[in-house]
Amino acid sequence: MDVNDTQAFWIDRGAPGRAPARICITGPAAITAIEAAGMEGLLPAWTYHGCLRLAAARHPDKIANIFLADARPETPPRILTYAELITRIEQAANLFHHLAAGAPSVVSVLAPALPEALIAMWGGAIAGACNPINPFLDIAHIASIMNAAGSTVLVTAHAGHGGGAWQRLSELVAKVPSLRAVLTIDAARADEEDFAAPLRTMPKGGLSFTPDPDPGRVSAYFHTGGTTAAPKLVRHTQRGQLLNAWLSAAFIGPEEDEIIGHGMPNFHVGGAILLSLRAFIMGQTLLTLTPAGFRDQGVVRNFWDIARRHRMTSVACAPTSAAMLMTVPDVTSEGHCLRTFSTGGGAMPRSLGYAFADRFGIDLHELWGMTEFQGILGTQPWGKAKPRIGSVGLVVPFHRALVARLEDGVFKEAMPPGEKGVLLLTGPCMTPGYLDEAANKSLFVRGMPDGRRWLDSGDVGALDADGFVWLYGRQKDLIVRGGHNIDPGLVEDVLSRHPAVEIAAAVGQPDDLKGELPVAYVQLRPGATVTEAELLALCHAEVAERAAVPVEIIVIDNIPVTAVGKIFKPPLRLDAMARVVRARLAQLAGPEHGCPVEARETAARPAVCVTLPNGAEDLAGRLREACAGFNFELIVERAGLSR
Repeated sequence: MDVNDTQAFWIDRGAPGRAPARICITGPAAITAIEAAGMEGLLPAWTYHGCLRLAAARHPDKIANIFLADARPETPPRILTYAELITRIEQAANLFHHLAAGAPSVVSVLAPALPEALIAMWGGAIAGACNPINPFLDIAHIASIMNAAGSTVLVTAHAGHGGGAWQRLSELVAKVPSLRAVLTIDAARADEEDFAAPLRTMPKGGLSFTPDPDPGRVSAYFHTGGTTAAPKLVRHTQRGQLLNAWLSAAFIGPEEDEIIGHGMPNFHVGGAILLSLRAFIMGQTLLTLTPAGFRDQGVVRNFWDIARRHRMTSVACAPTSAAMLMTVPDVTSEGHCLRTFSTGGGAMPRSLGYAFADRFGIDLHELWGMTEFQGILGTQPWGKAKPRIGSVGLVVPFHRALVARLEDGVFKEAMPPGEKGVLLLTGPCMTPGYLDEAANKSLFVRGMPDGRRWLDSGDVGALDADGFVWLYGRQKDLIVRGGHNIDPGLVEDVLSRHPAVEIAAAVGQPDDLKGELPVAYVQLRPGATVTEAELLALCHAEVAERAAVPVEIIVIDNIPVTAVGKIFKPPLRLDAMARVVRARLAQLAGPEHGCPVEARETAARPAVCVTLPNGAEDLAGRLREACAGFNFELIVERAGLSR
């Protein structure tokens, strides 16, 4: 089928109780067709159990999951068929329901991308609610997430699976009084209860209880930020997750023969919904790219060999992971079966989009989503047409985007096509809200003229005349120089084009006259060298807005990224604050002052702490005066000195 033929994008219209509908979203006409058909007939059921059981009934012996323990070709993969998958998920749901003993079942999953983690996650969602957690968070933060969710069961890993919070398991468990059971995957010690042991005692062939069939019930809690005292947990529903998984398939791979590269973590909607749930409800094969996914350097080095060997047809990763693939020397993509290669979880530099296609012969399709929308919100459509590099594509069916001007969370006016503003969103995948109602005050827009509920995405964006969405960074990432809003992407795109630069990130450095000045941090490609002066000259020559040219470029070993590979700017902002104070201190006390300077987040606002020697009261006073115009708190410590 030619997916550019807008009359032929329906592959199969599906049937309730039999199979999901399958369609290729080739452009606006396909979106119109889906919306005309309506949501209800898209899936054979609107519960996890219904969809998974029907997928297993269609092809019980088909491979559901190929798990690569490592990236070496000689290591045999673990295989799960659909019959095995549904049996174990049902047994897990039965176990979790039993362990809850009448209380609401909430299963926290703290593990790498192991098959048992997927079984625990979807079994937990059937039994009540699942709560996948980033295992690299601080123990106190993980405990706060579990306490907010009311976790009854923890399914976790052990040291043999690599580093993670499970290495301090006893400390974590002591902080979560609601836990009734702690189950360890592949338990090896006598003091650990193996997840597989109680699973084997559970009945097979169905559920031993009747789960809540309401598609709108809350079935998951995904962490998206907040503090240890008040973590932000997004409530997900069966309908929202299932619809988003189906929409993901329609945009980036609806066929039953898809083999989906699974390299994003399960605590992120990319790994959980876009890849895992999408594969299982559509009867596809999920290829898990080792427990660490694209964080495994072996996966990066051997990616194209893995893709060829397992005939991978679709994959998604963060732009930083795609950039890492570009650094591997002497590899070829020849012979791959990939139909779509998607990036998400952060802005994709335009230079990466062009260079990736030139080197590997496959286009990067940038997608965009939010935890608060249970997955993707838009991506480039199927087809032979080249993607619009720089755009995150068309908004998914049944959802709408609006670019607006807001004041204190209140709608003021809609912006015309091409004009920048705050991106507002609405549609059936929108979360019911955060678990903590207090956090919802800033989530939803007030005063919308249509009376509908719209969510403030926090993104600065624009819609073009064809309905494509263009993003210009997070509102909080904008650099405000003397009242002028600077898009950090202007700098990052230019720097990323330099052959020595692997990743670039621009942030605002505090300035007592302009408020902020742009500075840029860069991570170089392995073995590459370039001077900061050379990069600064490149910016002077090519950054379109003179105000956006960075005042300094700082080469560092590693740009901080999240566990999913998204550039994480808060540590860079803190470093920029500390650098400003060190510079002022050097002016006052000389370049060899030797006083420790540390920037850190506090409950109120960021702070820079300076430790001065005893008897330096005069220096402390002059330093406070020199830093009075900055937008952070200065803390001077030692010898009884106070703020």
